[in-house]
Amino acid sequence: MKKVLHVITDTNIGGAGRYLLNLLSAWDESRYSVAVACPAGGELEKRLKDLGVKVYLLKGGEKSFKILHLVQILGIIAREKVDLIHTHASLSGRIAGRLLGRRVVLTRHWMGKKSEMGIFRPLINRIFYQLLTDRVIAVSRAVKVSLMEIGVPAWLIKTVYNGIDVPNISGNCGKLRKELNMPERIPLIGMIGRLVPEKGHEYAIRAMPEVLKKFHDTRLVLVGDGPFRPYLEDLCGKVGVKDKVVFLGFRKDVEEIAIDFDVILMPSLSEGLPLALLESMALGKPVVASEAGGIPEIIKDGENGVLVPPKDEGALAEKIIRLLTSNEMREKLGENARQTVLSKFTAKIMAENTMRIYDELLK
Repeated sequence: MKKVLHVITDTNIGGAGRYLLNLLSAWDESRYSVAVACPAGGELEKRLKDLGVKVYLLKGGEKSFKILHLVQILGIIAREKVDLIHTHASLSGRIAGRLLGRRVVLTRHWMGKKSEMGIFRPLINRIFYQLLTDRVIAVSRAVKVSLMEIGVPAWLIKTVYNGIDVPNISGNCGKLRKELNMPERIPLIGMIGRLVPEKGHEYAIRAMPEVLKKFHDTRLVLVGDGPFRPYLEDLCGKVGVKDKVVFLGFRKDVEEIAIDFDVILMPSLSEGLPLALLESMALGKPVVASEAGGIPEIIKDGENGVLVPPKDEGALAEKIIRLLTSNEMREKLGENARQTVLSKFTAKIMAENTMRIYDELLK
């Protein structure tokens, strides 16, 4: 049986870690034996072991390139006779694979930024990616386009959409209303994600005064933490919604919280293909999201969600009010959203499409 080694430099579970856990949860071990190399001591190591995945622990912390990591990965590949290296931003993993003549796959989870590149950077990227990678997996068409814009050849890139384990929501009861002592009559609007500028929390907060004119007791609940939190807390005071916005911080029980949301927001400025969006849709929740990155590849406006222009708090407020006004519309969009995930964005579909790429490279 062919052996695959995933190399990831995260210790805790961000987007790449969640992607990897979803991928391996639906893995067909009869086709490819799989193991993971990652730094020791984090939540990711624990979750991988809980899945029954063999884990090789890297010393030296979270670095894309580190000589110590390179030496360790070279040893793992040679000792375990690994056939293919699948990396997640690990330069050490790609170099190790190439030095030992193995096939190398890289998954790109985020959008490139052409505006930040110098004149020679596309040429450097073109050479660099071809030298160190046999295939680049883009998690959306938008990510593929952004890779091409920074110089990566189109023939090197395959689009494989993110997928998730779809929860069984029948009979599920949320815990958030009880925790916050909020009765059913009070609308709860949710946002799930790190508190960083590109997630667009600022525009959700700025939309709240308009929403509150129509639905006076509404709460905006922010699930997640990050460096932007002090700015956002200060902004709540400035726009007069300090007592209407709840900062929950980082939570492990996101699914049990999100089931209580009436509407979920994702007003991002840039996205590859957000797992939080798929997870919200899989819960049967109506989502208002921005037309950014890979989001329009999932959401069809008015069919399985609602799209708004990025950085437009007015449009965001208008769509929130429209959804809160109509139970029927929320139910329709939520059910269509769940069916979209079930038909196109499951972990099983993602795993199958990934293994097809391995088949092509190792045939």
